[in-house]
Amino acid sequence: MNLDNQQILYLQIYEKIKHDIIENKYAEHEKLPSIRNLAKKLEVNNITIVKAYDILEKDRYVYKKRGSGVYINNLNAKKNVLEEEILMETFKYGKLEVEGEINFANSNPNGNYFPITKFKDCINYVIDRDQEKIFAYEDPKGYSGLRNIISKHLKVEEIISDPEDIQIISGAQQGIDLITKSLIHLGDSVIIENPSYSGAITSFKRGGAKIIDVPLLGDGMDLKVLKNILSKKKISYLYLMTNFHNPTGISYSKKKKLKLLELAKKHDFYIIEDDSSSDLYYKDKPFSLKSMDIDERVIYIKSYSRIFMPGLRLGFLIAPKEKLKYISFTKYHTDISTPGLIQRAFEHYLSSDSWETHTKKLRSIYKKKFEISYNLLKRIEHLKLFAVPQGGLYFWVKVDKVTSEALFLKALQKKVGILPGSIFKLNEKSDGWVRLCFADVEIDDIKKGLKILKESIEELYNL
Repeated sequence: MNLDNQQILYLQIYEKIKHDIIENKYAEHEKLPSIRNLAKKLEVNNITIVKAYDILEKDRYVYKKRGSGVYINNLNAKKNVLEEEILMETFKYGKLEVEGEINFANSNPNGNYFPITKFKDCINYVIDRDQEKIFAYEDPKGYSGLRNIISKHLKVEEIISDPEDIQIISGAQQGIDLITKSLIHLGDSVIIENPSYSGAITSFKRGGAKIIDVPLLGDGMDLKVLKNILSKKKISYLYLMTNFHNPTGISYSKKKKLKLLELAKKHDFYIIEDDSSSDLYYKDKPFSLKSMDIDERVIYIKSYSRIFMPGLRLGFLIAPKEKLKYISFTKYHTDISTPGLIQRAFEHYLSSDSWETHTKKLRSIYKKKFEISYNLLKRIEHLKLFAVPQGGLYFWVKVDKVTSEALFLKALQKKVGILPGSIFKLNEKSDGWVRLCFADVEIDDIKKGLKILKESIEELYNL
């Protein structure tokens, strides 16, 4: 059994046992088969079962008794964990709930911006047009009409990609997970930015990768540190966000983008480019790393969640053909295909002028929010901005001599939500950094919320 299949198998075993636990097919505290017996039954290596059981234990679905075996956990265990653990689990998924007030933690767009009426018309249109085809399984790669229109849109961004090289995915997170499951082998070295997107960190960890983080500067990854790592170690993949980075808001310079492509070719690794915010530019539209990729070194992930309706879970992925076949195989065995009704309705939406109208409107709204937020933030004493973004939804800020956790708790007491930087760090240390996102906050609440943040900082300094 080769390593690709071995990795896919332990994740499949993990998912199957987890599913059976959730569906109450096991009794509480029931003993699972021994590693040796289950490996023999499934005709896999013992290490495959060990890794599946380890992830199940980490996610609290099972517990281990030394010298005895592996047992099904109390199905209500997640309700009994410490409040701090619940808080951190909430942080990791960016779903902090702040009852009744102002949430700078949420990065999803405000529901008032959703083009519901227009999209409803698109749904009705494609139901009449395509009839029963809508409710059949789509091509695992995605509905051909949607892949065709995406290919046309990409040409405007100087990304030349045949529709056959496009894989429709259910959001950027699924794209990262598919890459991890299908391409990243146990023990492969993967470089990420510091700070980086928490969902990617979690996915790579679960895939058994050896993760190395490289500090970010104002124009992108610190190339001196990166080159030093590359001189000593074989790297398989590098994951990054080149435009309006989450959480820092920075964008890579053209010079640094070109240098990364040069290093990828020289040291024979692939770059995973996560593009979730490049449509939200305030001045000039940035170009992706993929648009400069002449050597097929970039695996490009594009999500529509930040600029459309996140609950639709739509995005796409472009990869070299020899990589894409494994990703498409894994997509099929994960959920067969992204729902056809959503794909076909979105294809109709993209084919009209509605998309440009919608994105232009959002850029105008977010630019105004950005300007107001920036002007207020730079007046707050003791607060330092990492960079001044030229687009996107985020500010990465630091308060000297005050921990981000203390500031988080103080602001939360006043009904204002922020995210401590530990969520975006491989070592889970915040180092005083905080992410602020204005996606879901209206202008009056931005003013009110940042005033409260200022008061919270002052109170902490006067303790």
